[in-house]
Amino acid sequence: MKTLMNPIDLELRHVRVIVQGMMRIAHSDGMHARELALIKAFYESCREDAEGLAEFGDLATHLRYAERGSRKLARSTFWAMGRYQAKLEQRQTLLGRIVDIGAELFAISAAVVYATTVAAEEPARADSARELADLFCRQARRRADRLFHALWANDDSEGYAAAQAVLDGRHEWIEEGIPDPSTASGPSYAER
Repeated sequence: MKTLMNPIDLELRHVRVIVQGMMRIAHSDGMHARELALIKAFYESCREDAEGLAEFGDLATHLRYAERGSRKLARSTFWAMGRYQAKLEQRQTLLGRIVDIGAELFAISAAVVYATTVAAEEPARADSARELADLFCRQARRRADRLFHALWANDDSEGYAAAQAVLDGRHEWIEEGIPDPSTASGPSYAER
């Protein structure tokens, strides 16, 4: 399900325009001290974020994604803990997706930091390192987005039910004609 407010990356100049608009609105209906404090806090937070990631250049957008994704993963994990409680340990595919998302977010961060390190230590390879890191991060973001979607929109229950039916022997017909390597009717490996 698409949200109305998809996160976007803003540069500090964009934030300044937003803050100026917020200030105009606040002045038009009478400035309140709390309003001013919130606007200043918003701007300072954005400025610190922009300055903190400036060393990563164009790759900073991927770090912001990893940061947002980490928070989203934590929220999703806590939500799953609340929903399934003790039975969460039985939801292995859900837990596997959570681990995979975490691995993708870590890989994004590691790729950006490595590319930045290569660029600083070997300037001749800087463009190549950034290009490869950008491509990897774009692909990892797509994988993480698919996994986030699959956390709550999946066929896990149906898959579990089908697996139980196989174990109960209700689908033995599909095995007809397939040789059983565990029997003594012949070698289970190619002869030399």
